[in-house]
Amino acid sequence: MTIRQMQQIADLRRQGSATTKERRILLEVHKNKLAEQIERLQEHYKVINEKIEIYRQWELENPQLEVAVEQ
Repeated sequence: MTIRQMQQIADLRRQGSATTKERRILLEVHKNKLAEQIERLQEHYKVINEKIEIYRQWELENPQLEVAVEQ
């Protein structure tokens, strides 16, 4: 949620209970965007784990190529 959107919700809150529906809608839109981001991140996480597993297998099959890695 952008700062502008947070300010918009705060402004609506100051206006009182008459803006409850509008605030809820804004939060629902934000929630849906977060769900999409989480889904994309989960897909990226899965791909990274698959790549790590490929590298582990490759290392097991090629122990002579072990290289030190700085962390």
